[in-house]
Amino acid sequence: MSAIMHRSFAENMGVQWPPEWAYVVIAPGEPRRAVTWSERRVERQAAQRLRLARIEQPSPPRRVPAYVWVFRVPGWLYTGWWCYVVTRHEQISVNGRPFRRDLAASVMRAAPCGFLPMVEYFSEWMPVFTGHYPRPAVSDPRPAGSLVGWLTDRRQFSLKGGTE
Repeated sequence: MSAIMHRSFAENMGVQWPPEWAYVVIAPGEPRRAVTWSERRVERQAAQRLRLARIEQPSPPRRVPAYVWVFRVPGWLYTGWWCYVVTRHEQISVNGRPFRRDLAASVMRAAPCGFLPMVEYFSEWMPVFTGHYPRPAVSDPRPAGSLVGWLTDRRQFSLKGGTE
C-alpha cells in the first residue's frame, strides 16, 4: 500500500521541495517518487478525456416490459378497433391521434400474423391479431388480444427486447 504526501502537507511541516514537485509517492520497499506538476496535468487531462468519452458515448436504449393490447369497441361512440402499447407507467395509443407509424410498424414486425409489416394494413391486422393472441378470459365480452414484449425508449416494440 502506498501513501501520498501532498505539497501543502510538506510545506506545513516545514519541508522545502523544488517548485515543480506536486506530491511524493511513498511505497514500502521502493524509493520515494516525486510527481511533477506537468505529470499531474497529463494525468488529469487523461482522466478528463476518459470522462468526456463516457459522456459523449450514446447510452444503450433503455427497455421496459410492455404489452400490446388490441380490442374492439362496439357501439357508436369510439367504435372500432384500438391498439395500445401498455407499460407500467404509460399507455400509448398506436392508432389514435396522432397515428404512430413507427410504433405500429414495430408492433406488426413483432407479431406479423400473416401480414407484411406495413402500416397501410394496420386496420386489417388488428382483428387477426386478436385471433392469434387472444386475451385470457375476463368478464369483458369484447374481442381483445394481447402480447407481452419490450418497449425501448425509442418507441420500438419487440419480443426479444433488442433493438431490431
